[in-house]
Amino acid sequence: MSKTPEDVIGDESQVKEVPGDLFGAPQGSCLIHACNPQGVWGAGIAKVFKQKYPAAYECYKESCNEYQKENVHHDIVDLHSEDEDTISVRLPLGTALVIPPQPEDFENGRKKHWIVCLFNSSGFGKEVDSPEAILNHTFAALQDLDMQLVSLRDHNENSDDEQSMPGQLYSCRFNSGLFAVPWEQTREVIEEVGLSMTVVYPEGE
Repeated sequence: MSKTPEDVIGDESQVKEVPGDLFGAPQGSCLIHACNPQGVWGAGIAKVFKQKYPAAYECYKESCNEYQKENVHHDIVDLHSEDEDTISVRLPLGTALVIPPQPEDFENGRKKHWIVCLFNSSGFGKEVDSPEAILNHTFAALQDLDMQLVSLRDHNENSDDEQSMPGQLYSCRFNSGLFAVPWEQTREVIEEVGLSMTVVYPEGE
């Protein structure tokens, strides 16, 4: 009998992996996936996110459109340099977009989920970034996510509404699909940042 995401809560490792349905994660959970900054969720699990969370998709697309109007860069760590030098990348690469549950997406009894977009590749399809660049962007985006979650939880710690705060982190094996980065490498980056996350992969994978 396979585990559900709820079955693995409480395990000691920071990254817990379990077969099942990512979208069956508990109410209030954060569902994480890797994105491009082009405003496109057109294939793979991103396409499923678009179908299940159309209002969240519109938030993501609007954010991408705003960044495309500007040409702002920031420095992130180059994990592949001996001295962990910094490199300059164009925003929103290396950042996370945290989208609160949208009413249109949880109507009719569906669960309220926060949607987290990690901007890990500047392009998609044949224009996807190199694995090395994607891992650099992933490290920075996860650090940004960590800081945002701390800020959100501190801001809402006295709220009576549990759904006003992001819950536990759930993800697919992001980067390992269309971005073609071996999952083990992304897992190492998650562990280095220190986030606790339940990774849900399809039955039989």
